[in-house]
Amino acid sequence: MGKSYVPAVYRELGEMLRRIRIKADMTETQLARRLGWPLTRISRMEHGRRTSTTVDVVQYAVACGMKAPEVGPILEFTRRAECKQGYYLSDKRIDGSLQSLIVHESSAEHVLSYEPQVIPGLLQTPDYARARILAVNPTIAKERLASAVHTRMERRQILNLPNPSRFTFYIHEQALRLRVGTDRVMHDQLLHLVLTAALDNVIVRIVPSLARVFGDAFRLMEFNDCQPIVYLDGLRFGGLILEDSDYVNNFYEFVPMLADAALDEGQSSEFAAELADEYDRGSHWRVGEVAHKQLQRRRGNELRGGGMAEEQLQQRRGYGLCGGSVVSPSPIYEP
Repeated sequence: MGKSYVPAVYRELGEMLRRIRIKADMTETQLARRLGWPLTRISRMEHGRRTSTTVDVVQYAVACGMKAPEVGPILEFTRRAECKQGYYLSDKRIDGSLQSLIVHESSAEHVLSYEPQVIPGLLQTPDYARARILAVNPTIAKERLASAVHTRMERRQILNLPNPSRFTFYIHEQALRLRVGTDRVMHDQLLHLVLTAALDNVIVRIVPSLARVFGDAFRLMEFNDCQPIVYLDGLRFGGLILEDSDYVNNFYEFVPMLADAALDEGQSSEFAAELADEYDRGSHWRVGEVAHKQLQRRRGNELRGGGMAEEQLQQRRGYGLCGGSVVSPSPIYEP
C-alpha cells in the first residue's frame, strides 16, 4: 500500500488542538456536541487528516474556552499551514520547538539523525542536558531549568517503548570532544551513549574528524503511512520542518556519504568507551589516535576486500540507491 500524503504541518496542528481540548477537560464527543459538528470532524482535525481552516481553528479553540490573545499564535500557525509551501517553522510560542519535534518523533517508524556539535538529545544524561542548557542560558531560573531537563528525560523514554521505533544516530567526533560541564559529566555521558547503543532499535555511528565536515544537524524521519520529513533545529524562533519531496530527497542523497565516512557500530562503541576512559583520566585529547587507527584499519580492510563494500553497506542499511540516484520515498532502514 502506498503512503498517503498527510501534511506534517496539519499533523502538528492536530496535536496542538488535541492538547487544547484535553486541557479544557473535554472529550471529543462533548466538543462535537458543543460545536454541532460530526464526531468524525473532530477526530480528523486532531489527527491532521483534515486541512483545518482558520475558521475551524477559531471555533474549536473558543469552544474549548480559549480567549482571543491565546488563540493568536495557533491562528498564525494555521495560516502557515494554509500556505502549503512544503516547509514551515515550528513556533516556540506554542509549547516550544522541542514539543514540535516530539510530535513527529513519537509517530515515526525510523529516525536518522546527524549531530556535529553536541550529543543528540535522546542520548543525553540529566547532567549533560543541565550543563548544556546552562551553557546557552546561564541566567535561566531554577524552575525552568528543572522543567527543561525533565522534558528532555521524558523524551528519552521513546527509546524503550514496547515495539519501539528505530533510531540511527550519526555523531561527529567533535560532539564527543566538546566538553559540556565537567570531565565527570562527559565520562558518564559517553558511558550512557555506549549502553544506549546496545539497544536493539538503536544504532550509533561516530564520524571521525579525519573524515570530513558534513554541515549542520538534521533529523530525517520516516513514517509507516505518511511521507518522510526532515527536521532542522538550532533556529532562534523554532525548528524548520521540510516536507516537500524535493527538499527531503536532498537529505536522502546525503545519508550514504555519512555511512561511508562513519566508523561501524563496534568501532563507534569502542571509540566512545575509550574516550570516556580518557575523560576519567583527564587526558581526552589523546584519544584522537584511536579514531585515526580505526578509520585507517577500516579503510585498509575495505581495500583488501575484508570490509563491507559500499554496495553491501547500502544494501544493509536500505538506503534505496539505484544507479547513484535516490528512489523516493524508499525507507532508509530495513529490518
